[in-house]
Amino acid sequence: MSDTEAVVSHEYDFESWCRVLAENDIPMQIACAQRSTFRASLKSRNLGGIHFFDIRSDAHVAKRTSLNLMSDDMRVYGITLQIEGSSTISQDGQTSVLNPGDFALYDSTREFAREFFDNHRCLIVRFPHTMMQLPSHTLRHVTATRFGASEGVGVVVSPFLLETANNLADLSGWSGVRVAHALIDLVSSAFAEKLTDEQVATANPRANAFVRICDYVADNLGDPHLSPDYIAQANFISTRQLHKIFHAERITVSQFIRERRLEQCRRQLADPADAHLTVGQIAAQWAIYDGAHFSRIFRNAYGMSPRDYRRSQLDTSVA
Repeated sequence: MSDTEAVVSHEYDFESWCRVLAENDIPMQIACAQRSTFRASLKSRNLGGIHFFDIRSDAHVAKRTSLNLMSDDMRVYGITLQIEGSSTISQDGQTSVLNPGDFALYDSTREFAREFFDNHRCLIVRFPHTMMQLPSHTLRHVTATRFGASEGVGVVVSPFLLETANNLADLSGWSGVRVAHALIDLVSSAFAEKLTDEQVATANPRANAFVRICDYVADNLGDPHLSPDYIAQANFISTRQLHKIFHAERITVSQFIRERRLEQCRRQLADPADAHLTVGQIAAQWAIYDGAHFSRIFRNAYGMSPRDYRRSQLDTSVA
């Protein structure tokens, strides 16, 4: 599987650390008070397009600035778990201190800053926007928010992240990719829970309805009747109200359904367990029946046709 790579481990001084971050992570500005003595180590792994970075380093600051945003168009999320020591994360007007067991989210499409203190270790999980169950505009409400290991879904998510970091070398093949996908889905649940709790606390029924409706859509993606009218009726609101709720989150109902269906198709196309299914059969499982239409929207989303994507992920191709 070409999108799954073995664990790579290296140690760096400050200059080489800046270079490796530029090559492997999103472009950022790096600063350090003790450059001559700075040391860092990195273990990395790519599982199905989900990148894991297990980092140990001395104190330094990393900032994604407006200049960095102008130089690339990467649309990825990062989940950072503090394993040892401490760090801070800042984005969208929010700053949090992370201690061991805490994790947080950042979005590469906007400025953010990280400050790492001496003798720290963290896991960073980086993945495309399309893998998250909620849209970017909605998730800006939880970026740089601390999620603790003893709070809500964090009780499950934090140990899962830690065990992933400690066992990167043992994750391989499609079983490793499935673990990575399960991790992203679990983290998505943590963010959805946080959004719902905050919306209830601030008496924001519109935003709370949006998260609830997103869950409904995710549970019914294979239903060919899934449409704005169908969703509105099932959630006891008018179609006009439904469109207003989604408009406030800067996404249309149809776009959200399409993106979630495409992501499910992408996962199945790369899964050897589904190699006996044709591309058309996989698309039909997610209520996409027009082969030419599916090929066109898949290519627009992922840069290649469904057949080419499957071929790039599997040792053998079933078209």
